Amino acid sequence: MPVRSALLVAAGGKRFRFYYDLEVPELLHIVLRHGTTPDDAIRTYFEDITSAWDGARARYATTTSSHVLHQTRHTRDQSVIVISCFEQEDR
Repeated sequence: MPVRSALLVAAGGKRFRFYYDLEVPELLHIVLRHGTTPDDAIRTYFEDITSAWDGARARYATTTSSHVLHQTRHTRDQSVIVISCFEQEDR
């Protein structure tokens, strides 16, 4: 598996890890594939602190009135890995 570059953002006492897309490495995956931004993902994370664990997909799912955020934790530093973040109507 290729090594992916990541953007690390600190907010609210947490560190968030946003990976760049494999096919277009100059753009973040969530920006290119979902049209959302790191700010959207961070806001969604903090708007609903009761994320449900999805064991089948090994991720947490946070849903607000406007967005869905899929995330997990980095094993080394426990930063929040943002897998995807999209607007509700994009589901």
